[in-house]
Amino acid sequence: MSQHNFVRMCATCIVLLCGSVQAQEYYGVPIEGGGVAFLLDVSGSMAERTPPLTLRGPASAVKGDEAWRSRSADGTLRHAVVPLATPQVSKMDAARRELLHALSSLRDGTNFTIITFGTRAAEWPGGIQTMRRASIGLAREFVVRMSAGGGTAMAEALRLGFQAPNVRTLFVVSDGRPTTGDVLALVRQLQASRQGRRMVINTIGIGQDQDSALLCQLARENEGVYVRDREVACTFSPCSPNDGLMTFYPPEAIQTPHLTRICSSATHPDCTAKLVYDTMISEAQLQIVTRDRTKVTDCIELDDPYPATVVVHDDGLEATNYTRPGHPSHPGKIMRIVKQQGDDIVVETTGAGNLRPTDYEAVDLLLIDAVLKKLAPKTEEVDASAQTPALQAPPKKPTVEALPKKKVEPRPKGKKP
Repeated sequence: MSQHNFVRMCATCIVLLCGSVQAQEYYGVPIEGGGVAFLLDVSGSMAERTPPLTLRGPASAVKGDEAWRSRSADGTLRHAVVPLATPQVSKMDAARRELLHALSSLRDGTNFTIITFGTRAAEWPGGIQTMRRASIGLAREFVVRMSAGGGTAMAEALRLGFQAPNVRTLFVVSDGRPTTGDVLALVRQLQASRQGRRMVINTIGIGQDQDSALLCQLARENEGVYVRDREVACTFSPCSPNDGLMTFYPPEAIQTPHLTRICSSATHPDCTAKLVYDTMISEAQLQIVTRDRTKVTDCIELDDPYPATVVVHDDGLEATNYTRPGHPSHPGKIMRIVKQQGDDIVVETTGAGNLRPTDYEAVDLLLIDAVLKKLAPKTEEVDASAQTPALQAPPKKPTVEALPKKKVEPRPKGKKP
């Protein structure tokens, strides 16, 4: 089969995980793949009821509430109003309801765990679990039984979150100030010692006594988003605070993941996830439709005619592309992760904003072609001198040396023989 035909055949390997796949979300923040830990403040102040104020601009509507969620065409939040007649509940009950909703939104196969922090931090008895009907049932029972009391051991909870296996995102929900440890210093230390991709930390503040400065800084430094009383208060920026990037998208703007089969080790023994990833970041056109670039490095800006910013995570075999003002797909964000599934090496692409699936499907075909060129057997150069025996010169005629002449002694005179 020719390489061209193989590339055409691989186009059929672009699998759209279609259907009405529900959005994974918590307080209106998308739960991205890779595993999630829910860190919930259960200190004594969480038992207090929130003041009877009208809530506006929720990042997410909770099932059963009368609050509604809507967004304008440009993605900005429209204010939503909860009627004043809505019965008041404690902060603990509201947080419990949000967590139950988040657990219900998890897709099959998603890894999750729950960590509570009051006077002490503790992981729920189930530990890290994979989303299945049985595991979610146990988690829901645990959440329903939670109660508030004690201090706010946020630092210890974050340490437990970093120790949880198969987790890449932490959600920290709190209504007050930490009572133990320097949270920011600890997280910087944990991120520095982490092997692999940095942990993403999203923060949610509840009530008037929340530590807004800490929660915002914690999100900004760790690729997350801070939601204050249901409104997105601040988000991280991968390069600079004013680079024009839109890094947060609501769950309804996140497009269904695409899986593209790039190559198979069963067919090509040299087909590895590292090879595919190295090929993907070698040129910008293999990540997002834009001009060629010889090498993409961490947080590099791709200028006109198609400005974009690429953030690479070598340890995680991942690249995230953000479009800047001037790009035809702005605002937009795509995350591309190289994974191994059996013998196949695949690229999972998740888009958000104005990016279209056809954009990164075309990029996948370019990536397949580039990888196949690397995997194609190299034609060995024929060494003519090795194939044709060298002509040997005729042997030289041996030289014949003359025999030495016999020396004859002269006979003495007067004597006869």
